[in-house]
Amino acid sequence: MLQVNRISKRFGHTLILDQVSLHMKAGEKAALVGANGSGKSTLFQIITGDLKPDSGSIIRSKGERLGYLPQNPAALKAENVGQALLGEHWLPVKNRRLQSKEEGRALATLAALGLPQLSLNQSIAALSGGELTRVHLSALLLAQPQVLLLDEPTNHLDIRALEWLEQEIKHYRGTILLISHDRVFLDRTIEAVFELDDISHKIEKHIGDYSGYAEQKKREQEKAYAVWKDQQAEIRRLTADWKTTAEQARWSENQTKDSKMRRYAKKVARKGLAKKKRLERYLESEERIEKPLERWRLRINFDENSHRSQRVLQTEDLSFHYPGRPLFQNLNLQILDGERIALIGPNGSGKSTLLKVLLGQLTPSAGSFQWGPSVKPGYLAQKQDDLPPEQNALEILGAVKAAPLNEIHHFLHYFLLDETQVRLPASLLSFGQRARLMLARIVAQGANFLVLDEPVNHLDIPSREQFELALQAFSGGLLLVAHDRAFISRVCTQTWELQETEIRKGYAADLIPEHRPV
Repeated sequence: MLQVNRISKRFGHTLILDQVSLHMKAGEKAALVGANGSGKSTLFQIITGDLKPDSGSIIRSKGERLGYLPQNPAALKAENVGQALLGEHWLPVKNRRLQSKEEGRALATLAALGLPQLSLNQSIAALSGGELTRVHLSALLLAQPQVLLLDEPTNHLDIRALEWLEQEIKHYRGTILLISHDRVFLDRTIEAVFELDDISHKIEKHIGDYSGYAEQKKREQEKAYAVWKDQQAEIRRLTADWKTTAEQARWSENQTKDSKMRRYAKKVARKGLAKKKRLERYLESEERIEKPLERWRLRINFDENSHRSQRVLQTEDLSFHYPGRPLFQNLNLQILDGERIALIGPNGSGKSTLLKVLLGQLTPSAGSFQWGPSVKPGYLAQKQDDLPPEQNALEILGAVKAAPLNEIHHFLHYFLLDETQVRLPASLLSFGQRARLMLARIVAQGANFLVLDEPVNHLDIPSREQFELALQAFSGGLLLVAHDRAFISRVCTQTWELQETEIRKGYAADLIPEHRPV
């Protein structure tokens, strides 16, 4: 059981949570959704006790253990992987070792989450951020706390690991509250959605999976817009009625000196005044709603320079390997005009390396590749490491787009970069802000073929959906690395799965068979 009672939190003058309440029964599985910056991670930190609220309380069943996977976990308090998997954060027994049965399950869990290469003696200090997150997640699943909070557990998982984790959560006996931007993952794991609104700073509960919640929100928005249109029509009618009556009274009074007619004109004027007051009361009534507006989300309009190449890319026996470790061998691939391909496969299989080879950033070990003569690729790197750290967004865009400063400023506004953010050095921007800035630069450069490495990693669901619409409107082709199956199925038609040095071709629709059109 988990109860969040009337929690409020401010950071300085900024209100993050306002009298937020959330109740979950034992064994319930739900998602906490909301725009980036709405306070989801803040609420998790308050539930765990890592952050104190300004007011309100958290109630859990007595003796109940709580497990928490933060979005960017700090180093675990352990020297090696085996100690980390003991879960001493949740288990009271200190300085013990994993038993043989526990070792087998621990190694199987690590392998399922894409870490088959790790040994229990592996030093924690040598792990990357993604590996550390997956070790932390493995420890939680092994410890089986009664309440589990997962903040973006899918960020570093490939598709097979995602499918494995979906089954683990589905059969988990405890209570789970998770934050995720993966819509397929949410549909397959949860039974309720808690929406944290970034305007009201309050929570509303919706029963069902994420798709049901999204469809309900869409219907509510359409209904609100229809009500608003009816209200606007009524306002126009009342305004016209009042003005017509008032004008009629003024005209009648000015056209005669007859006292009887003038008394009639004043009567009409009083009638017009009553209609005006009726209009004012209508405008001030609580039932009247403001125009439903689209939230300020990512809006992209690709300024395309079309190419004339029927064959966009051709490879011949393309290979790349590190000493003693081949990533791909003898690849004979081609991309034709307008094709949209998702490059998928296990973490570490070489997907990002293949993109870099095709873009000329790495030299192939053998073989060759050739782009069409008029193809201009635009590349979005996964690590966001090619932005000049000391330059701000205005300077970065100004270097690739010849336009007045105010036009560049307006252009960046469409990518959710506000007045303050466009003047900050790139090194001080968040991951999501840097991702949007890199997208803006690609658009400004006029690319006619897109090469995207995990382009939606740091975007919330509404922004992912806007990005999908933009890519659907883009007439050029694309080659992308992604693990978001909903995103892939909406913008790609084919998949190239890189596994064991080879490419296996498939269809994007097969990633979500339950959503495949009949």
